Amino acid sequence: MNIFISHSSKDKWAARRISEDLQQHGHEVFVDEKDIKTGESIDHAIKQHLGESEHFLILLSPASLKSEWVLMELGGAMALGKTIIPILLYVGANEMPQAINLKLARDINDVEKYYDEISGKPKDPPKSKTAQKNVDKKAAPKGTSFQEGDNVKVISSEPADALRDTGLSIYWHDEMNTFLGQKANVTSVNDEGVVIIDIAKNYGWAPEWLIHDRS
Repeated sequence: MNIFISHSSKDKWAARRISEDLQQHGHEVFVDEKDIKTGESIDHAIKQHLGESEHFLILLSPASLKSEWVLMELGGAMALGKTIIPILLYVGANEMPQAINLKLARDINDVEKYYDEISGKPKDPPKSKTAQKNVDKKAAPKGTSFQEGDNVKVISSEPADALRDTGLSIYWHDEMNTFLGQKANVTSVNDEGVVIIDIAKNYGWAPEWLIHDRS
């Protein structure tokens, strides 16, 4: 698979690491610092490699979110219909650009899951429904497990950020205070447990910030 890595120059170390990992998995990777030759047109090289790539991996960090070049590359990838792969570096789900904030992102510490997905690594066999039901009851306390179509209510007071030891952290923003105490409907829940509700689709909601609405 051909993969284009978009990143800020301040995040070269992370881009290099991901590039090396992907090449070890047998993939072709484009990273501007190693693939654009001296004297070559940067704009032409990027357009060429972006067109040849199947996946557009964007390394989202405080620096890249301010980079006009990175955002231009993102716009080009979306226009070409590329598969967008957001990888988060020191930012949370709600810092993602609005155009892609509903896409499943991976934290840099959890990027190996993306490697496994594109390398065809088999997943663990599913457990029986009975066994899975017992696991779910132990792992998810009442009020923290949601699925599409559930009626929910946003908690009434501003919560702490939902920080995870591994995987995707979710940060509360002041603008979200507008929805405190409001009723909503769950429109989707991604693999990382980020909940999207109909009254505020531009934000990702941690399960801890919602309760089931039985009324």
